[in-house]
Amino acid sequence: MNNLNTWWSHESVSASITDDTTFIAAQGEQAVGTLTLGRFEDEPVIWKIYVVPEAHGQGIGTALMNVALATVGPAQDVRIEFVKGNDTAYTFYERRGFKFDFEEDMDEGFTTVWLRRPALI
Repeated sequence: MNNLNTWWSHESVSASITDDTTFIAAQGEQAVGTLTLGRFEDEPVIWKIYVVPEAHGQGIGTALMNVALATVGPAQDVRIEFVKGNDTAYTFYERRGFKFDFEEDMDEGFTTVWLRRPALI
């Protein structure tokens, strides 16, 4: 849980909003999802995509992903990472054209899986 406290700290979220592009999905005045698009090793990367559990299955994650991919455009690869063992995320990303790139063991005791969606043109 320590990594979640770091990722979602006030400082981390503020830096992400300032340095990256953050998309918010809303239903009325309620935020129900978010996606953060940034750069890593000079490539576009989707850092976070989350949808509140009550809104799962409503196409919100797909809509956020579509906006992010349209923002990047078809001429660039896009990377995404998630914690190993999150099979739901893996399936979601694979359906959108992402393929396994590599795994990275983190100091916090978990493994990060990196995927890449190759450029389409």
